Amino acid sequence: MEENTGHKAKDNKAIEARAYAYHLMGLNAPEIGKLLNVSPRTVQRYIKRERVNNPLPKKTKLQAAELYRQGYSYRQIAGIIGRGRTTVYNYLKELQQVSKQ
Repeated sequence: MEENTGHKAKDNKAIEARAYAYHLMGLNAPEIGKLLNVSPRTVQRYIKRERVNNPLPKKTKLQAAELYRQGYSYRQIAGIIGRGRTTVYNYLKELQQVSKQ
């Protein structure tokens, strides 16, 4: 019987880090999955976990607001800051609510 030495967890952390690095380079989940030999859904989970563990600073939200003020679309802002259109919408909505208070 083999003893579990915890190497698998270390390997998974390394794969997660590589998946997120590929994501930041602009690859999508299916492309990353093929490179790392994991499913696209697993890649999506890795990316989500990384975002939760390392949220964007408020500076990024303010950058999104400034870009919007300059006339950029949600899609363009999302591409610049590396987040989805819905996330950009939520950032701007959140900042708008804070400014009303």
